Amino acid sequence: MTAERDPASRHTPSLVPQTAAARATALALVALTYYASARLGLGLSLVDANVTPLWPPTGVAVAAMLVLGRRMWPAVALAALAVNVPISETVLAAAVTAVGNTLAPYLAVVLLDRVDFRRDLGRLRDALAIIFVGALAAMLVSATVGAATLAAAGTITLRELPTAWTVWWTGDAMGVLVVAPFLLSLPLSVELEPWPLRRWLEAALFLLATTAIIGWSAQSRLPLLFLVLPVVGWAAWRLQLRGAAPAALTASLVATWAAVRDLGPFAGFSVLEQMATLQAFNVCVALASFVFAALVSERREEARELADAAAQLEERVQQRTLQLSTANARLVQEMRERSQAQEQLTAEEARSRREHEIAETLQRSLLPDRIAELPGVDIAARYVPATSDVQVGGDWYDVIPLPDGLVGLAIGDVAGHGLHAAATMVQVRVALRAYALQDPAPASVMSGVHQLVSQLRVPEMVTLLYLVHDPSTGSLRFSNAGHPPALVVHDGESTYLTGGLAPPLGVTSEAIFSEATSDLAPGATLLLYTDGLVERRGEPITQGLAHLADEVVDSVRSAPEQDLETLCDHVLGAMIDARQVADDVALVALRPTVRADGSLVLRLPAEARMLVQVRGAVRRWLRESGIADDDAAEILVACGEACANAVQHAYSDATAPGPLAVEAHIVDGTLELQVRDQGRWRAPVDRGGGWGLQLMQGLMDDVDVEHGATGTTVRLRRDVAIDARP
Repeated sequence: MTAERDPASRHTPSLVPQTAAARATALALVALTYYASARLGLGLSLVDANVTPLWPPTGVAVAAMLVLGRRMWPAVALAALAVNVPISETVLAAAVTAVGNTLAPYLAVVLLDRVDFRRDLGRLRDALAIIFVGALAAMLVSATVGAATLAAAGTITLRELPTAWTVWWTGDAMGVLVVAPFLLSLPLSVELEPWPLRRWLEAALFLLATTAIIGWSAQSRLPLLFLVLPVVGWAAWRLQLRGAAPAALTASLVATWAAVRDLGPFAGFSVLEQMATLQAFNVCVALASFVFAALVSERREEARELADAAAQLEERVQQRTLQLSTANARLVQEMRERSQAQEQLTAEEARSRREHEIAETLQRSLLPDRIAELPGVDIAARYVPATSDVQVGGDWYDVIPLPDGLVGLAIGDVAGHGLHAAATMVQVRVALRAYALQDPAPASVMSGVHQLVSQLRVPEMVTLLYLVHDPSTGSLRFSNAGHPPALVVHDGESTYLTGGLAPPLGVTSEAIFSEATSDLAPGATLLLYTDGLVERRGEPITQGLAHLADEVVDSVRSAPEQDLETLCDHVLGAMIDARQVADDVALVALRPTVRADGSLVLRLPAEARMLVQVRGAVRRWLRESGIADDDAAEILVACGEACANAVQHAYSDATAPGPLAVEAHIVDGTLELQVRDQGRWRAPVDRGGGWGLQLMQGLMDDVDVEHGATGTTVRLRRDVAIDARP
């Protein structure tokens, strides 16, 4: 058996078996003990051979389920059935009686658990609980079931039913009051503090005295049974439950044996008189044993707690007195030092405030005052200095127009703060711009800046994220030296660019940098930021990254056509408190514009929520292609209707939406727009409608719909007027 917490044993180690072998052994042991005690109890019957004034198996069952757990009920049920089959009129009667004999102790354990019963019986409430809840209340079930079964089987008459019920109930209750405390005391020998030899000799002496007195009283015609009570009470006072329970069990068994055999003080009395005398004696023995033992244990525990509290209080008083003496000695010295520190602090605050102002002015003067408009991309940026007097100077960003229409983006952070960090930032930014104009490859630029930082011997850590974007192809190359990853949001999904990683600049002796690549689709949003945007004291940075991704996705999804300036303001408002900025924050956002280079290509899932993004992308493409506003408005309606039909009909029978492609180009003044899906449309008679096709035909010069095995293609053509726009 191994220890496990059990509701019935909250203040003593539990003996609930864990393994299958241990459980089987426990079940067998409980069944054998129950059966043996039942045979003993049947020898003490007062009514026929079924009802006894003391039924030990109830005590065995209650103790077993309290100590070993409620899962012992099958052993109790099986043993009860084995006991009742030979003495019952029918097997059914035996089974019903066994059910009552099992249900009563199980109910007793459940009720005891509800009242926070402790099986060491160390409190008065535990003793009262086992009397009124475990014995008197719960045993009503077994007495009612058993007596009713005897009457139904014809073993007793209805006239004998009240007497049989009373004897059965008191017998089961006495079994709990007499046997259960004894069995519950057995594990205490190993669970509580071991007894010395002197205690064991004292317990043996009490048991011997009890046996002698009760044995002599049971043979005498004089009513002297109660002479044993002082001995039992003395055992409870001296040894508590472990000493009183064996003595009480011995006294009750001998007295019951005398009553059954009409001996001593029970001779010549009726069954009712014998029952009254015997059960009164058993109750007194129980009260004198475990109830008195519980009172003594409770008082001793309170005395120990009071003594411990007094000792702790005395120790605390001594410690506090010593602390006050030491504090008084330090107080004068601290007051002198505080006066000196106050003078130094005033001077330091003035210096820090001046340094903060210089660092912020220097940093703002070196950051781009405005972002140049670059072809193919929209760019917005923000810088928020720290509000603390000493927390400014390390964060920076730059937007670099590169040859061949490339766009360079850089964002970095010097881990220090103040003028030194701002000065380091200036050198790193200037060097990066020079290296980027010489060779824009991210790995090459990183290597050059790394060499500079290594020669400067900067004590602070320097992180840098550098990206090169080609608006004509949508390609993105980047390298990351210990900086938070860039965020890409497109089609309602967010992705962090975690490739091209390397240690912070200047940390390693060798410049080993790699670059990663990605594609930036039209309409996608790229976000670069410093750690002040996502780091919070006491929170993992992954939580800040997840929060940032959610905010950007929600903002883009709720307003697909919002400009990047609005997006940056929204992100800053959601991520930081402008009244208390713990660290500098730099933020750069880039979004490829839809260029009129001959075609528009969109790939996205066929979902209703994506229609807004389709309309926004097509509207921008039409505007930048120079399409007249009147033509653009009608083309946009026709395109939206074609996309809506694909969303509604193409994947109506599928479990998940499939892909949707939108392509457009202008040739010789004719615009051709295609909307393709890979689904299977239902027959027109099944899907109904047809108004959308008529609407498209009314808006466009030519509408062609092709249904095939691989999907449906809708081609829309219209001659358009193109405005001459710069």
